[in-house]
Amino acid sequence: MNAIRCSWVGALAAMVWGFGMAPLAASPKPAAKPQVIRDMSPVVARSSPADLAVGKKLFEANCSTCHGLDGAGGRGPDIQGVAMRLGDQPTGSIIRGGIPGTAMGAFWSLTLEEAGQVLGYVKTLGASATGTVTGDAAKGRATYEKSGCAACHIISGEGGGIGPELTRVGAMRGPGYLRATLLTPGAELPHEAGAMERGRFTLYLFMHAVTKDGRAIDGMRVSENSFTIVLQDAAGRFHALRKLELRELKKEPGKSLMPSFKDRLSAAQLDNLVAYLASLKGAQ
Repeated sequence: MNAIRCSWVGALAAMVWGFGMAPLAASPKPAAKPQVIRDMSPVVARSSPADLAVGKKLFEANCSTCHGLDGAGGRGPDIQGVAMRLGDQPTGSIIRGGIPGTAMGAFWSLTLEEAGQVLGYVKTLGASATGTVTGDAAKGRATYEKSGCAACHIISGEGGGIGPELTRVGAMRGPGYLRATLLTPGAELPHEAGAMERGRFTLYLFMHAVTKDGRAIDGMRVSENSFTIVLQDAAGRFHALRKLELRELKKEPGKSLMPSFKDRLSAAQLDNLVAYLASLKGAQ
């Protein structure tokens, strides 16, 4: 009887062992993820009339939102003449691969031929620059200093940090954009670099907040998440606010901590200030 029982237990154990091991033996190995192979060949500018026509359409669809239809700058920098200064290969690399850590993303969706067509069109930008410099840069520097601009802007390490740094603003923005910003500073605001998956925050966005106890705070947004927001006021003070403790929080597009110089400067002073800002190109 004991022998029969031992045989039955042994058979049952073999069955359990067999069933337990079968799935392990039959489990397929996870499939390897396919590698994305990118063509790293250098971009060659295509400049035939047909190529330029296609390049223009591609530029307007993919690039003009940041760089403007004429490449003179907007949310992104002025790129008129960039291809001539950098050369075809570096500019083509930027078009396809972007600039890491900046708002300039990669456009690997463009084929090598399409990137060449965009490059060819970009090389035509700046043949006639948008906006002209008619003022005196030396006098413009004096206007800059007298107007208190250095309280908010840094040039070559000197000045305040409330507004954007201006050390290379002349290399990044055209005269037309500079003039427009001096007249309507809140109209065209830049966007932060990166964060493509959640959308880029608008930088220097003017906000109005009112706490539940009635305290009003106006300033530009420095950072924001689902629960808190940090504002910086005109005096440079930071205000960290919990959204649950606010009675009101709203964006005010078009407003800016920077004042408009439309009624503060004469036409000649404005021309001079634009000339000075356009001359700021950093280390050459």
